[in-house]
Amino acid sequence: MTNPFHEPAESGDSDDSVWEDLVRRLEADPTDPRSPATPGSPTPENPGTPGAPDASSVPAPRPVDPQLFRMHPALTGPRDYEAPEDTDDGEFIPEVPPALGSGNPLLNLAWVCAAGAPIALVLLTIFWRRAPAPLWVGLVAIAVAAAIFLFARLPRHRHDGDDGARV
Repeated sequence: MTNPFHEPAESGDSDDSVWEDLVRRLEADPTDPRSPATPGSPTPENPGTPGAPDASSVPAPRPVDPQLFRMHPALTGPRDYEAPEDTDDGEFIPEVPPALGSGNPLLNLAWVCAAGAPIALVLLTIFWRRAPAPLWVGLVAIAVAAAIFLFARLPRHRHDGDDGARV
């Protein structure tokens, strides 16, 4: 016989029979009169505790409204997202970029000087170590002046409506 109070099994009890009884009680429907009684539930042999409501006086559970389990629209999560119907085919077509030589010629010259002068200094170091000092100083001055010019042309304020998505 199984232990109704879930105490440890005695030496004569079989663990398999205790386990089978536990599974049988858990799978049983509590509203079914043929299901085995759980310990402490009122039966003809055990009328229950005095002062406890009778099983016939307990109201039947009300049906649950499924709307209770729907989330408020403000409390939705990432799995509740539904993608809107997309009218385009999703293909991105970028604008045709302007030619490299177009634009402000002074700005183009500054970029060439800012990148070309350090490259020229590296090439002078490798191939012509005895180059005249004014050439070395001139290349450093050109690189620094071009960098200062480019930094001076950077925008100082953000434009309204610019989200930074375009370079």
